[in-house]
Amino acid sequence: MNALWTAYLFHIREQIRTKGFRITSIVISLLILGYFAYNHFSSNEEKVLVSVINTSSYSIDEKVLKENIDGLNLTIKELKDEKEEQEKIKDQDLDHLVVIEEKDSIPVLNYYYHRSPDPTVLFSFSTQLQQQYLAIVSTEQALSQEVVSQLFQSIPVEETMLADNNGSLGIVYVFIFLMYTFILMFGQGVAMSITGEKSTRVMEVMITKIKPIYMLFAKILSSLTAGLIQVSVFFLSGYLAYLIGWINTDQFNIVGFDFDLSQINTGLIIGFVFFFACGYLVYALCFAALGSLISRTEDLGSVMGPVMVLVVGALMVGIKTMMDPTGGLVNFSTYFPFFSPIVAYSKFVMGEISTLELLISGAVLIISIGLIAYAASRIYVKGVMVYGEKFKWSHLSAMLKK
Repeated sequence: MNALWTAYLFHIREQIRTKGFRITSIVISLLILGYFAYNHFSSNEEKVLVSVINTSSYSIDEKVLKENIDGLNLTIKELKDEKEEQEKIKDQDLDHLVVIEEKDSIPVLNYYYHRSPDPTVLFSFSTQLQQQYLAIVSTEQALSQEVVSQLFQSIPVEETMLADNNGSLGIVYVFIFLMYTFILMFGQGVAMSITGEKSTRVMEVMITKIKPIYMLFAKILSSLTAGLIQVSVFFLSGYLAYLIGWINTDQFNIVGFDFDLSQINTGLIIGFVFFFACGYLVYALCFAALGSLISRTEDLGSVMGPVMVLVVGALMVGIKTMMDPTGGLVNFSTYFPFFSPIVAYSKFVMGEISTLELLISGAVLIISIGLIAYAASRIYVKGVMVYGEKFKWSHLSAMLKK
């Protein structure tokens, strides 16, 4: 066990001291701070540029529009300027163009935008025109004021969420992104390190000093530690942005997904560390076992195909979990060890999994890691001393049987 601890400390120091680790930590931390800084300062100065061409008898109340559309900058144009305004939208010098016409006394609204429509802009203009049209019709039909008030009466809507939600989609999105990124970065890093040691014949010297199985787990655990350190650095960067005041906790979202900071508690943090570590271990063991079977780093891509398919599959199912957390595929993936780290934690954050289901998923995951570790260690011990042979999948089954 002392040999394992010594190898672990050697590899963790080696990883943390590398320029790549330090540069990645600094660059991504700066990107996180820059992202929140940009959102903070741009939100205060962001303007919605809207041009209006009105050829109808209906009027537009600019004061009411500004109350409904934050940062509205309204410009009134003539009909002859329509083509020019459309070109401005194409060049992104203008956000929206609203052209109001009248056909058979009915207002017709033509709305132009670049790529994404703004429902707030469209709703604000259409509501004003609709109210004016109803007022005109009611006057022509000699409707009483009481009837007109009833026509303008809004239908009350009461919203009640029945899901026991203890998180938000923003937390799920961040977890899925981090899991996918670090499995690829550190998992492939383990495979490349093993293959590099074989190709330079360093492995032949190392196995005379330490058992191969100790080398395997020292590499994997040191990479896991480095990954958790880097994740902690990124979260600290976000916390620094929060302390500076660049994060608005009431309207905090990441790429469109709400992120409720008040929902973060000890349970979510413990669950994050557990499923993050287990998810990494599942794939890192596979990467390490397959990396030991080849002697040249350029052959790595031909061996990693099946594992990469599983990683991408886990990402896809994780995204589906955000949209449909109770679907059949998602329920199956809750207990499938290659997908469950992402799916089970996502359902836990969204409040869509019971405590018993969560415990069963965690137990299945731990047992699966034990079985994968047993198989990976048998492959690694045999594979590290195989040189020159072109990899065949039949070799894999032969090593497991020996």
